[in-house]
Amino acid sequence: MTKIVSHRGANHFAPENTFVAADLALKHGADYIELDVRESADGVLYVFHDETLDRTTNGTGPLGHASSKEIDALDAGSWFGDAFKGAVVPRLDAYLEHLRGRAGVYIELKYCDPTKVVALVRDLGMVRDTFYFSFSEDMRRDLQLIAPEFRKMMTLNIAKSPSLVGAVHHASIIEITVEQMRRPGIMEACLKAGLDVMTYYGGDDPAIHREIAEAGVDYINLDRPDLFDTARCKLRGAAA
Repeated sequence: MTKIVSHRGANHFAPENTFVAADLALKHGADYIELDVRESADGVLYVFHDETLDRTTNGTGPLGHASSKEIDALDAGSWFGDAFKGAVVPRLDAYLEHLRGRAGVYIELKYCDPTKVVALVRDLGMVRDTFYFSFSEDMRRDLQLIAPEFRKMMTLNIAKSPSLVGAVHHASIIEITVEQMRRPGIMEACLKAGLDVMTYYGGDDPAIHREIAEAGVDYINLDRPDLFDTARCKLRGAAA
């Protein structure tokens, strides 16, 4: 049965990449929480998507130019709604400890020291519970050098062919779009290459959630875990 990867947590119902968003995603049926990692000016790892603080906090400027003391004092919830006032920007260590034993974690390295991430994950005993990706070639190269055993994901758009995901990018998971999933031969090629398949869908159309569930992909990376959980439960019930 397809596993749900909740993109930045339940980001339609709570401020993205916060503790409350992760907890709500799990209540909505998520199996994995997707998160983004950036590093402060003084070298602390944070769960944060944007390069700058402006959109999702009351801070301004690049996160990488701010000290951990400044970031820890920010409000990362009020922008989303008054009920979330005072939500913090999570430190990666605290966020992973919060999820350990409760969910898997898909870690996207935005820009940070991969050595620190690897050490933290190993110390927490979460290697088997995590997989990794980065749009940065530097991040991907360094992660492979220091942690070849970590599970890695690669997009079809970057890899260009399912046959190159493992050979060139050292990944065992491929992410494809809904349109790519529908293309004749793509799913078969992914399976032939020995890859787990993750479909990305950022919308809220129940019919498309149902289509992805019926396709039998290994993972779905999405914004609405509640909708997909309903789709897969119906599919499971029909198969019983």
